[in-house]
Amino acid sequence: MAGIDALLALLDQQRDEGLHPGAQLYVSLGGEVVCDVAVGEASAGVPLRPDHITMWYSSTKPLTAVAVLQLVERGELRLDDPVGRYVAGWGSGKEACTVRHVLTHMGGFARAETFDEDISWEAAIARIAAHPAEYQPGTRASYHPTSGWKVLGEIVRVVDGRPVEAYLHDEVMRPAGMADSWLGIPLADQERLAERLAPVHWTGHVVPVVEDGELSMRPYHVEEVHDRPWHRAKVEPGGAGRGPAADLGRFYEALLLDDASRLFRRPETVSLLTACHRVGIPDTTFLTAVLPYGLGVQVAGGMSGRVGYRAFGHGGMASSRGLCDPVEGLVMVLVCNGLPGPVANERRMTEVTEAVYAAVCPRPRGPRIAPSASLS
Repeated sequence: MAGIDALLALLDQQRDEGLHPGAQLYVSLGGEVVCDVAVGEASAGVPLRPDHITMWYSSTKPLTAVAVLQLVERGELRLDDPVGRYVAGWGSGKEACTVRHVLTHMGGFARAETFDEDISWEAAIARIAAHPAEYQPGTRASYHPTSGWKVLGEIVRVVDGRPVEAYLHDEVMRPAGMADSWLGIPLADQERLAERLAPVHWTGHVVPVVEDGELSMRPYHVEEVHDRPWHRAKVEPGGAGRGPAADLGRFYEALLLDDASRLFRRPETVSLLTACHRVGIPDTTFLTAVLPYGLGVQVAGGMSGRVGYRAFGHGGMASSRGLCDPVEGLVMVLVCNGLPGPVANERRMTEVTEAVYAAVCPRPRGPRIAPSASLS
C-alpha cells in the first residue's frame, strides 16, 4: 500500500532529523491489521522489531481509567465517591476530592510526584495522601502526570483486593489480547526478556522549571532513570506501562463499540469513558492551555492534528500516542524510543497521525488543531 510506504518513509525521515533512533507503528481498521511495523534501532546496532517491549509513558493512563470504569459499571464504586473513602490518611485540604476529579485532572495534587523515586507503593500513597491541596479540588485543572493515577490504582486495590498491576493483567490486558504487556516487570522477568526490552533515548526532551520566579526549560534525561531495573519493576499506573505498540493497539480495538464486551458489560460505558467531562477550563500544568478531557482519556479537540470528531486516546511523554476513532473504526498506536522537546514531539505526532488518516481513511478532515503541550 502506497500510503503505508509513505508512513515508513516519514518515520525514517523523523529518525534522520534526530527525533528518535526507532519507532513502532500499529494501525488497524475495523479490527483488521493494516500495519504492524518497526523502523530504526532499539539501541546502537540493534534493529527495533515490532515485538520489542517499549515504554508507553502516559499512554498507559487509559488502561487504569478502564479499570476504574469497570468497577463503576459493576456498582462497586461511584465516580462521585470521595477519594478519602478508599485511601488511608487522605486529607490536607483535599477532602472534597472525588474519583471523577482525579480522572479529569482536577484533584489538586499534581505536584505530589513519585515517578523517578525508588520508593514503595505504600510510601508513595502515604506521601500523596498527606500532600497539601494545591487548590480546592474540582475548581481548577492541572494535569497530574503520575500522582493521580497512583491514587486510582490504590482505589482499585482497595475496592477489588488485587494490586492494580494484577487487576490490569487479569481484567484489562488479558481480555484485550495484550499478551506481552506489563505494568511493572519483575526482575526475574526482566532477565528473561532482556533481549526484547527496548531502552529509551534522550533526543532533547525538556520540562518547564520555575526557580526564583523565573521559568526555564531543563533537560530531562529519562534514560538515566527509566531503564534501570528498579524502575522497570516499579508499578506506575499512569506512566510506566510497557509492551509492543501492537498490544496497545489491541486495547483500543477492544474499545470499539462493536467489540467492547471484552472490557465492559455495556457499550454505554465506553461512551461514558470517552465523553467530554471537562471543557473550557485552563490547565495550569500546560501554562493555561484549554484542553477538553474525558474520564482519563484525551478527546477530540485536545489532540493535535486532524482527527475524527469522536476520536479519543492518550499521548505519552514526548514519545507515544494511542488513538481510537470509533466512527472510522481506526486504531493507531505510535511508540517512539526517542524523547525530543515537546514542540518537536507534537509536530511528530501530528505528522504521523495525519499521514495515517490519509493512508487508511482518506476523507476530508476537520480543521487542524494547534499543537498542545505533550502529555507525560
